Amino acid sequence: MIGNRQFGIKLKITAAFSLIFILLSFSFNLYCYRKIRMLMISDNDAYLLARAQTLLDKTEVLPAIIPLPDKNTSIRVLYHSAGKPIIVFQSPGIIKNIRTPTKTGVTDTLGMRVAYVASSNEDNPAELVLVRSAEHLNSNLQYLLLLLFACSLLSVLLAGLIAYILSFYLLQPVQRIINAAKLINAHKLRNVIPVKKTNDELQELTETINTMLVRIDESLQQQQNFFASASHELKTPLAIMRAEIEVHLSRPDLTAALSSLMESQLAEINRLQQVVQEFLLVSQLKSSGITLHKQQIDLSLVILRLFHRFQPFLQQKGLQSTIDFDQEAETFLVVADDDKLNILLMNLVENAVKYAAPETMISCSIRQSTVKDQIAISFKNKINEESFPTENLQNAFHREAIDSNGAGIGLWLVKEITRLHHGNFSIKSSNFFFEAIVDLPISE
Repeated sequence: MIGNRQFGIKLKITAAFSLIFILLSFSFNLYCYRKIRMLMISDNDAYLLARAQTLLDKTEVLPAIIPLPDKNTSIRVLYHSAGKPIIVFQSPGIIKNIRTPTKTGVTDTLGMRVAYVASSNEDNPAELVLVRSAEHLNSNLQYLLLLLFACSLLSVLLAGLIAYILSFYLLQPVQRIINAAKLINAHKLRNVIPVKKTNDELQELTETINTMLVRIDESLQQQQNFFASASHELKTPLAIMRAEIEVHLSRPDLTAALSSLMESQLAEINRLQQVVQEFLLVSQLKSSGITLHKQQIDLSLVILRLFHRFQPFLQQKGLQSTIDFDQEAETFLVVADDDKLNILLMNLVENAVKYAAPETMISCSIRQSTVKDQIAISFKNKINEESFPTENLQNAFHREAIDSNGAGIGLWLVKEITRLHHGNFSIKSSNFFFEAIVDLPISE
């Protein structure tokens, strides 16, 4: 169910858009950072070389004239004689650990920026090494990198938020289709989703869903028509066969063997008539063509007659039955349709007999319900397993095993008939027992 959705389309669109934006943004910012870094370093190189050249122009080695270096700057003044460097002046500090470069330009070493220039004047063959800390340049580069990263992150967050908001509005038509689809049921399958002339994929999706629902509706109508037709066609021959067998059973010259055979056939015909009646009821329920004729019915009489009718089936499995009428109940009268109530109770008793463990007890209790103005009818039987899966038992045509008896509509009919009477139906299984409980109203 969508109630368990972990990642909706809006979140997926937002995540995809954000991921693409992250890749593009960080790639673009990284490219920009490299370009700006090159420009800043190049600008700093030009500044250091220009400053070193200015100091060199003021420098004399014979006699020695040394200009004052700038603050936080160290210099070394030297010249070469017979191929050997001769240092004329050197500032104190880290410059003593820095070797003199071999060519004009700027290099980085020991966290310092080193600019080297040499004079082309033969009368003043001075050379100058200018050393300055790279901390200021590096801090500017780090600040630039942090700024670009922060801007990228903020842009991603804003873009993700905007993408989520936009996806919310863009997916409103899809949400309308979802809301309309939630209202679809077996009685409303045609033109349930309004089509908007947007000439896009959403219009095509809506029209496709409506077309699919029409095909489903036609298939369901065919099934329901088959159920109704087959049930009606089978009722008459079964009734004729039953009447003929009952007439033959009343003959005094009937042998015991033939009487036993005909009684067995009559029991099978009764079972077929019940199945046909249930199929007809299924068809009516599926097409919402059922009408209830409610009246006051005494549950005690109905249940007593029902268990008396099922005595042969109980004896076949060695089952015992007990019926408990709660003496504190206000009444045993319910407002219900007599035929539908008999089908409901018959299915519950038949289900209990069918799945009860042999030589055990089937108990039926009629008591005041916890729901106001309702009475509770409970059928409880012992089973061979500690518990029985009950999740799908109320679904139509569900059987736990392919070779199990029945069409799998008994408990579904109970649920639907109970719903039509505005009651409640529940089943549970535990501790080697199976219990079905029906709550029916005692008044309109």
